[in-house]
Formats: sequence, structure tokens, C-alpha cells
Amino acid sequence: MKKVIIIGAGAQANVIATVLAGEADIGEIVLTDIDPQRAREIAEVNGSPKIKAEAIDAADVDQVTARMQAGGFDLVVNATLPRFVRPVLMASFMAGINYLDMASNEIYPRPEAPIEQLEYAEQWQAAGLKCLTGAGGDPGLTNIMAKEAVDLLDRVDRIMIKDYGVVECDTPVALWSMETYLEDCSLPTTIWEDGQPRQVPPFSGAELYDFPDPLGLRGKLYYHDHEECVTIPLFCGKPVNYCDFKIGEPDIDTWKFLIQGLGLMDTAPMEIDGARVSARDVFFRKIPPTLPPKKQMELYDNGRLSSRLMLVCDVTGTREGSPRAIKLWTDSPDGKKACAWIKGANDVSWMTSIPASIFALMLLRNQIEHSGVFPPEVFTAAERAIFFAGIKQWGIDVKQSVTTVK
Repeated sequence: MKKVIIIGAGAQANVIATVLAGEADIGEIVLTDIDPQRAREIAEVNGSPKIKAEAIDAADVDQVTARMQAGGFDLVVNATLPRFVRPVLMASFMAGINYLDMASNEIYPRPEAPIEQLEYAEQWQAAGLKCLTGAGGDPGLTNIMAKEAVDLLDRVDRIMIKDYGVVECDTPVALWSMETYLEDCSLPTTIWEDGQPRQVPPFSGAELYDFPDPLGLRGKLYYHDHEECVTIPLFCGKPVNYCDFKIGEPDIDTWKFLIQGLGLMDTAPMEIDGARVSARDVFFRKIPPTLPPKKQMELYDNGRLSSRLMLVCDVTGTREGSPRAIKLWTDSPDGKKACAWIKGANDVSWMTSIPASIFALMLLRNQIEHSGVFPPEVFTAAERAIFFAGIKQWGIDVKQSVTTVK
């Protein structure tokens, strides 16, 4: 029986713990957070005796390492905020346990190690350990979608990834970490152009895009700082001339106004009534925390909350001398259906954590051949087939169209 430790008890951990607990070959899941009440609520809502809630400080490398070593775990799932990637990754390495995360904290315009996990590649490879990084929805599922398209082409020109979500509620809500989202919105964005990474300003690259069903709307998107732009061109197996990532929602220009117009992500201290605080500190105090499972269930059940997310990957290139345009997009449960399927879930945690759960099961079942530090786009066709079958069992279907451009 396999044992898993999950660091961080937020929206993603709720789904991952539930999926893993339902598998016969998983014997124990230790769900940890600096706030043990968050972990206890997930365990309570889930009801599985396999899930044990504990307090842990993800920033304390020694504490996390000691707990990992004592537990005899087969896998570490890092489901906390991206700023804890380094300490949890280091603890996992020192404990000698395979590791999975869903994001990076640091994205650099440098081809040799554009994300912080790759700085440790030689050590992980030498130790024969597996570090599967960027293994959620985006990055994660989007990387697999891109790789599917890349394998259909002889030459790859452009890879363009889009994330668009619609949320309607009568009160301010956060379906995932608003802190992470706002930090990404305020950072320069790294894109891949002319075969190398370069940075562009935040909220640049505005685009109106017609999304297919089941979203079926035209939405506005901007460049957004994301791992796919730097890992896919390096790991997809073929040269890539251009790669970008854009994000959008109906209120995207409101965030642009708050961040760029009002400067609410500025970190410089200012004096207010004798106290020195930054606009960012005040902003973060006012934004809502990620909805806990019980509150989310209440909002969906009462019809006060509705939400839907779609991921799209557009890839262009040539096949046997003919220009091709390949589109892959997701058809997945909306928020209410996701919450009914797994208590306290939503469409965002579903799209991120169902792929992460399948990646985790593949690691636990030795269905991934690679070792060292690697993103999902290194997967072989056979590995991708296992992955797609796994997410489809949980309602995530990836549609595809291939057009020969005249």
C-alpha cells in the first residue's frame, strides 16, 4: 500500500486527497498545512479514514524533512503556494522521496534553467529520484496537449496556450489562490520568440478570442507569466519558434486597472496615520481567501455561485510540407458539477487537481519512465495515453481539430 504526504491543504489538496483516497493501492494520505483546521475540514468533508490531518510549516525545511523521513512516504505532493517550492523540493530530496508540484515560483528568461526546479536537475538525476514539475492543469495538462500537437507536425512554428474562466457570484469569492494570480498578473511575462525566451510587459498582447463550446464565447486575454512558455520549447522534442500563454476572464480589465492604474501591487512602504504599509499588503488583506469546502458547497447549492473554465492549445507548423493548424481544448465539469462530484471542489481546482492526481498515481504505479527533474511534455505517447484515460474517468475530455491551411 502506498503512502502520500500532501503539503498544503487548499482547494487543490481537497481534490487530490479525495481522488487518491478512492484508489485501492493507496493506504494513507497525510494532509498537512500551517493551519491544521484547513486540513481537518478537508478530512472531515471527505470522510475517508485514509486521510490524516496534521500541522506543518512548509517554510521549515528541517521540520518538513523530518516528517517525510519518519513517514515512509512514496510520494510528496506540493500543493501549497509557489513560494514554498524550494523548501519543499529540498526537503523531499533530502528525504529521498519522489516529488510532484503544480507550479514554479521563479520564471527566468534563461534557456538553461528557466524555472527553479531545473537548478536541481543534476542532483535528482544522480539520486535516481523523480521530480515531476508543473504537473497540474496549466501547466500540466496544457503541456500534454501541446506535446500531442507537436507529435503531429514535422516543424513547429507557434504554440499558443489560453486559459479563460467565467465566475458569477453575488459576493466576492476566490476559487483558488488570489495571491498567486495577482502576483503573476503584476510580473513581466516571459514568452518564447525566435527560439529563445524574452520578457514582455504585464497586461500586454491583448487578444479577443472565440472559444469553442462548451464555453462558446468571445473573451479578452493578455500575456500572463507561466511556465509553459519556457519549458515546452525546451522539452517537447522539436525546435519551437514561438510560444506564449494568455489568461482572461470577463473582469480582466478591472484587474488591469487595479494593478496598473491604482498600483495596488506596489511593494514600496508608505505612511498612513503613522503606520508604514505597502499598497500590496493592504490589497492582500482585503482580497478573499480561497473558499473552504463547506462554504463553496453552500454557494453552489443555493445557486449563488456559477463558474466554468476552459484551456485551449493552438499549434501551427507543417506536416509533409503542408501548413497545419491544430487546436486542442478541454470539455470539463462546470463548478457546480465538480462540487457535486467531489465535495468542496470547483471547476478551477478540478482542472488543476484531477490532472495532478493522475500524474501522482502514475508516479506511484511506476508508469513514468523518466527520472531527474522533468515537466509533463517529456511523456511518451504511451504515457500520455494513460494520462488521458485517467482524466477522462473524471470528466475531463480533450477535444482536437486538425486543419490543413491552404
